[in-house]
Amino acid sequence: MHRVKVVSEEFAKNLVYSLKGVDENQVDKVIDKVIKAKKVFILGTGHSGLIGKILAMKLTQLGFFSYVVGEVTTPAMMKGDLLISISQSGETSTILTLTKKAKALGGEVVAVTSSYESSLSKFADIVLVVPAKVEDVNFPILSLLGDEKHKNMSGALFGMNVFALFYGLICELVVRTNQSPERIDSRHANLQ
Repeated sequence: MHRVKVVSEEFAKNLVYSLKGVDENQVDKVIDKVIKAKKVFILGTGHSGLIGKILAMKLTQLGFFSYVVGEVTTPAMMKGDLLISISQSGETSTILTLTKKAKALGGEVVAVTSSYESSLSKFADIVLVVPAKVEDVNFPILSLLGDEKHKNMSGALFGMNVFALFYGLICELVVRTNQSPERIDSRHANLQ
């Protein structure tokens, strides 16, 4: 149980410091794009894909037309639609290919990545940089997965940071679209 507690503390400390570094102006731009989009598509693989599915679910519960790229019920992307591409490295080949395609189809792109210098950032209309790891936090237990140069640890940290950021975005969207908990609950899945 000791390791479980320490890992949660490591995640929490990193999360607080990482999200302090996120550009609030970019967050506002993302929120505006989501509100104006006809449809919102979410793209990611691995940790990023799992976290992206949660964002798509929450957007649907707020009444947005939100879809996960690659699902069999995902409709066609068109001009006026928004793609949120999530990739820590910003170099994942499938993410880059589909992001380029979205741009060619007339969609707008939000890149959620840990690097402004990434290839994904170059294709995006808005870049939301979310650091994976901050310098001032040590990870005595989580480092059992590796250090910052290993994909397991950095992917886990980035995923947790993006998860919290997305819930913050959702809460801001609740306010800006004048939602109530009852209205949100009315759109919650009920065939389960």
